[in-house]
Formats: sequence, C-alpha cells, structure tokens
Amino acid sequence: MTTIVVSPRERYSSILASLESLFSTISPDVPVIVVEGSTPRTIRRRLRELNELRAFTHVSLGYMVTPNEARNIGMRMASTPYVVLADNDIEYEPGWLEALERNALESGADAVAPLIFIGPSEAKTIHHAGGRLIFNESSGRPIIKEQHRLMNVPFERVESRLSELAPADNDVCEFHCAMLRKSVWEAMGGLDERLITREQVDFGLRLISMGTRITFAKDSHVTYRAFDPFNPMDLGYHLFRWSDHRAVESMDAFEETWQLNLEREHIRTQWIANHRARAIASAYPRLSRYLPKRVFRRFFIPLLEFLSKRREIRSRRGLSNRPLIPSRPDAPAVKLALRAISASPVG
Repeated sequence: MTTIVVSPRERYSSILASLESLFSTISPDVPVIVVEGSTPRTIRRRLRELNELRAFTHVSLGYMVTPNEARNIGMRMASTPYVVLADNDIEYEPGWLEALERNALESGADAVAPLIFIGPSEAKTIHHAGGRLIFNESSGRPIIKEQHRLMNVPFERVESRLSELAPADNDVCEFHCAMLRKSVWEAMGGLDERLITREQVDFGLRLISMGTRITFAKDSHVTYRAFDPFNPMDLGYHLFRWSDHRAVESMDAFEETWQLNLEREHIRTQWIANHRARAIASAYPRLSRYLPKRVFRRFFIPLLEFLSKRREIRSRRGLSNRPLIPSRPDAPAVKLALRAISASPVG
C-alpha cells in the first residue's frame, strides 16, 4: 500500500541512523527508495553495506540534489497508492506507518501528517501536531504564514487532550515526514523544485486548492533530530540547501506563484541565516567558542559559504535539467483555498 521515499534534508551523516530506525519499525516487504546526491564516499559505502542487509532502492546521484528534486525522483519510481516522504534525519517509533495508513483509510485523506517530536531530548517535546495556514489581508498587504500546532509543548502536558487540541482536520504537512496519495501528486504536477523554503506551504495550498483532505494522525510518532551536532562533512550539503541566494530565489518563486507575500526578512535573516550559523558553530565548537563572535560571523562563516558555493557549481556543472515547476492552480481554486484558510479556526 505504501512506499517510503527518503530524501536529504540538511546533512549527510544522519541518513545511516535514520535508515536503521526506519527498518526496525517497518516490515521487510515495505518498499523504500533512498535518494541522495554527492554524498561522501564513506557514507555511500555504508549505504551499500546496509542495502545488503535490508533491500531498498538506492538512487545515488553525482550532484547535490535539493529536497524537492529528490522527492520528485522518488515519487516517480513509487508504484503504490500512497507514498511517505521522509527526511533523512528522522527517528521512528513502532507502529508509526500503520497509524498513518489507518488514518488515511478511515478518513479518506489524501495527505496525512504524523505527530512530530523534536530532539533528541529526554522529555518528548512536540514540533508539529498538524498545522494551520494563516492568511491575513487586513493590512492591505496579503501575507500567508504557517503555524505548527503545539510547537515546543511537552507531550506529557497535552497527551490526554491531544484530540481536542490537535484535531484531525489539518492544513499542512511538514516534509519531515508526511504521507501522500500518489495520484494527487500526479494531478498536482509534482513538487516545485525551485523551493527550498516554504515548500510545505506551497504543498498545502496546492492540496487545499484541489479540494483534497489533509489530516493529522496523533498515533503516528516520529522525531526530527534537529539537535544532533553537525559533522563538518555535513556543511557542504547544509550550506547548499540553505544558501542565501537559494532562499531568496525560493521566496521569489513562491510569491510569484501565489501572488502572496511572505515574512521575507524574518525567514531570511532570523531563521535561515541563524540556522546556517548554528550548524557551523555545532560543527566547529572550539572555533565558535574561542574566535571572537564578530570574526566568526563576519569572516569564518562567509568563507565556508563561499567554498560551499564553489562545490555546488562544480557538483552541478553540465546539468541540463531545469527545475520542475508545476502549473499554478487557476484563480477560482486559489480564492476558494484562501477563503477556506481564512475561515478556519486557528488551533
């Protein structure tokens, strides 16, 4: 019934532990497709060794691939009615897949989001219990934002009231882990490969404009391992995916598609730029501790970003493939989607 497509999020080194966790929680006959690109040789070798122990389809590209590119590659290869799109830094709990499938069958949903924790941490902390898309045009400048339900709330505080606080109806699935009906992806025309940020918002808007149902499965539990320290080898991919120029191009593409505004400076400087800086500090803890903060931020980080840009150019030199850009839903569908979001209670 379901194929699992594993794609890169922001690092290389996380994929081995994530796959081991995945394989320990699903049956051997569940198809798994792993798409990665320009991965260090040591990790590729260990992926081949893992593939001998548990069969999966391994797509190893010779260039850096964006998450949406990798997801589209995996989706094309899948032959089951449903596909789970999962990042390569997820830890899985037993029964997570069965709960997603059960929710999809019982609700008739076209996309299902699991309960995503953030970690690792001793106490379970919620990252995403479904979400809402919030459309605001009261200022005359239409803006769309995403809201994670119960973000950063300890699970034990809300576990008994989860159905009330995070009902099944949902606007958006985080691409950390999400189940999607393949026929809907085909009707959508694929995922927009220009996007490295707000791609889940674009995905949610497309689903809503198509009249599909998006649900939240509270009994499906996975953890996004955001707090694992970075290995210096990860920075080549991290700085490719979260590069400033790619972030700007992504936001430009989103706003052009939907004729909506994003909180651009907040996304670009308060989230993405700080996210890059935290990853670099995690990979080089001594330098970040002993170098003056001004030197670290103004010289060391830009140097790594420059080197990353050179690697990206070499990695993708000669590629003739243009990014897949699905057609924009027609104006009436977009208006209906925005009207539905505006009328939706924020939970």
